[in-house]
Amino acid sequence: MTIPNINEHGENIAETEAQDQGTSQNSSGRHLQTARQRALLAMVKSREFITVAEMAARFGVSEMTIRRDLKALEKDGSLERAHGGAVLPEAAPLGAEQPFRDRQVRNLDEKRKIVSAAARLIRQHETIGLDVGTTTLMLAKEIVGFPNLRAATNSLRVAMTLADSLVPVFVPTGQVRPLEMSITGVRAVRELANYRFDKTFLGLSAIDETGLYDFSIEDTEVKQAFVAQSNQVIALIDSSKFAKTSTVRLGGLDMLDVLVTDAAPPPALARALKDAKVELVIAGD
Repeated sequence: MTIPNINEHGENIAETEAQDQGTSQNSSGRHLQTARQRALLAMVKSREFITVAEMAARFGVSEMTIRRDLKALEKDGSLERAHGGAVLPEAAPLGAEQPFRDRQVRNLDEKRKIVSAAARLIRQHETIGLDVGTTTLMLAKEIVGFPNLRAATNSLRVAMTLADSLVPVFVPTGQVRPLEMSITGVRAVRELANYRFDKTFLGLSAIDETGLYDFSIEDTEVKQAFVAQSNQVIALIDSSKFAKTSTVRLGGLDMLDVLVTDAAPPPALARALKDAKVELVIAGD
């Protein structure tokens, strides 16, 4: 005798599998949660963190199926994917910057695609600027073996990554901001004014049709210094940051030459990027 797998609503999950393959949106375009997805969400709500492996074992499906469910739930704002699992989204105020280690494990698949696409934009003999952020740190790890390349960064994490590589790295002096391990201040801005970069890769906290945003006033000043000294400005930003703002407006969309991301932006942002003549690179396309 087979014991049915029942979710918290008393529904037989196996009997709802056929429904999972049906219509996934209502007439307004909003995602309709399946029985399994509702049960997944209930599990995440009952704990601070739950792994993909645990969820797959609980529901008797593959980890790939669970990841598809989590992606759908993240898209409608029900939860956030973290490294190897899922957490509930935090209703944080605009000024509440999340710890670096927490951001580092979010949206990893998307960031890997972005980094791979960004690395292909780099040419030999270029001098590049690398901003602070989790995605720019991943890019630094990607380019450690690149020959005939020079870099400058205000991120101590990026600098340490490149320190024992083929890429010579310049670090401006200034005050260290502990949360981000970034170098900030008037001296850092002044020193960057003495350099010229072929390309600068920016990390951002948010982007919408009104412009580019970051959490930190101090980091924003250094970002602006990099931009001012760069022939080409390339933003690396995953789609979870679309149509959002943050504490400090860095500038308008026309500050960018290229935006590398993992998915198509919403219509309003896409139109604004086109109007600003920003080249859109969707990683994986």
